[in-house]
Amino acid sequence: MTSKWLSIIAFLALVVGVVSAGVVLADDENEAEFQGVIESLPNTAGFIGDWRVSGRTVHVTRATRIEQEHGQVAVGARVKVEGTTRTDNSIDASEIEVKGAQGDDDDGEQPEFKGTIESLPATAGFIGDWRVGGRIIHVSSSTRIETEHGPVAVGAFVEIEGTLRADGSMDAKKIEVKSNAAGGDGRDELKGTIESLPNTPGFIGDWRVSGHTIHVTAATIIDQEHGTPKVGASVEVKGTRRVDGSIDATKIEVQNGQDDSNNEGQSTKVQGAIQSLPANSSLIGDWMVAGRLVHVVSSTKLKSEHGAFAVGTRVKVKGMQMADGSVVATKIQAKD
Repeated sequence: MTSKWLSIIAFLALVVGVVSAGVVLADDENEAEFQGVIESLPNTAGFIGDWRVSGRTVHVTRATRIEQEHGQVAVGARVKVEGTTRTDNSIDASEIEVKGAQGDDDDGEQPEFKGTIESLPATAGFIGDWRVGGRIIHVSSSTRIETEHGPVAVGAFVEIEGTLRADGSMDAKKIEVKSNAAGGDGRDELKGTIESLPNTPGFIGDWRVSGHTIHVTAATIIDQEHGTPKVGASVEVKGTRRVDGSIDATKIEVQNGQDDSNNEGQSTKVQGAIQSLPANSSLIGDWMVAGRLVHVVSSTKLKSEHGAFAVGTRVKVKGMQMADGSVVATKIQAKD
């Protein structure tokens, strides 16, 4: 009997210890968790080293727990990553769980990829191979292409859902154009934080949202289901962009009562040295600046009066942050 009770007490102590450890992790503001597709792996025993998962660098050590119950670690496999975020947006992985093999879609998810269109086939419906953010995207007649926010064009920023091939290219199921390459920052839809409001009934007048002037009239629909308009609140603005970059709002949806940790769509800045550039004279494509992926589109303003853009040049980037931590640049300026 004594041995039995000792075993039970030891088990309960272990459970309490595990739960306590989980609580500590939950309180860590740098804790990260995301799902994505393995794009590259280190050629090492136990896959120890740096992985590339849906555009993010994941650091794997001997202490990283790798669960392969639902599939094997391989390029194209879908995984769930848990760990701690570094300042460069990479992750020190504490646990990686394989969710499914390449093409396996049991939980209804599709691999996603975001990038800037670098080249297009000269075919009807753009059927053929696209080059987006350095990756080949295979587009067929069954690919659904959504152009609500802008036309398909070189320099446009797009979001792609599909299936990864072993060579890293993707068979596109859906492509959604997220920016208009024709001008401005290419968006008639803006997500950001309210910086100032007019002191008028119905908030009619000019708002300031993440550096943009938003013109609100009595005809503007203001959706307050998730919160009321106030300084610090996150909002989504839809409307028509003027030539000066301001927006005549047709609808504003309050996302929450105050700014939250989801910075997608927020204005952001990056400063540091250029680490890599696209191999073309226009410089349209994906840059790496101070460890951040920067998407340069045709409407990005490039100011090089203080020096040419080259690897090693220090720059200041202004733009819009995406959910994966990358930035769609509106302006890049070379520094002295």
